[in-house]
Amino acid sequence: MRIELAAVTLAVMMTIPLSAQTRLRGSFPPPGYVLDWWDEFDGNFLDDAKWMYRTDVKGSSSQTPTNVTVSAGNLVIWMRKQNDRGKRYTGGGVISRRPFHFGYFEARAKLFGGAGWHQSIWAMAATDGSTTYPPNISTEIDGLEFDSDTPWKGRMGLIIWHGPSHGENRSCTPGVSRGPLGVDASSGFHTYGFEYLEQEVKYYLDGDLRCVLKYPLSEGKHDFINLWLTAIGYERPGVVIDTSKLPGQMLVDFAAFYRKEKSH
Repeated sequence: MRIELAAVTLAVMMTIPLSAQTRLRGSFPPPGYVLDWWDEFDGNFLDDAKWMYRTDVKGSSSQTPTNVTVSAGNLVIWMRKQNDRGKRYTGGGVISRRPFHFGYFEARAKLFGGAGWHQSIWAMAATDGSTTYPPNISTEIDGLEFDSDTPWKGRMGLIIWHGPSHGENRSCTPGVSRGPLGVDASSGFHTYGFEYLEQEVKYYLDGDLRCVLKYPLSEGKHDFINLWLTAIGYERPGVVIDTSKLPGQMLVDFAAFYRKEKSH
């Protein structure tokens, strides 16, 4: 009887899509979504079939593939005091090779709290990792933009680009560059998600809906977008990079995309 039951159970599991069987710890998809693409960063190497590297020079740092590693079940993005391509610091990041359309994007991350770094979980079309201003730039969704001098604040927002030189910026905290998160993003892992819909974008932190920004089909191109996980140096008036805390690490436990479940 036990053998027969086991065989039946295995047969049932084989008929269920892998995405339906998989459960990501700390994931909070809205109702009606199924897991479509994900990476839990197991093993010792980045899965380059899923990801490409950010390699631009921007802000106060140069971004290099060597600052991206995988260890202990986490993607690790390093921030270092290191000369490269005219900058005194290096950062890094990864970009999904696959572009996504409407759905729910998510990443569970612990961010670095040493001052002077801009860490982001965001999405925008990408040709490769050499620029954040590709010619086909249109929709940019910033699930979280985090400046490490104030680890309890962040920005959730949307930029509707009209070419690489002009964009319309919409923020969950209008008039304020960064608003309170209610958590210290550098003290532990938190889950940051955003839902890309035909008429709006919804922003979540640890499963709690934080903001809804209107984005109707009549505005922008609503194009396919890639998921970016990145960290760059960002010195500005009153904020300098705290070299005493380097090297720093942005840790990502998982990244995922959920699609709407088809109705029957």
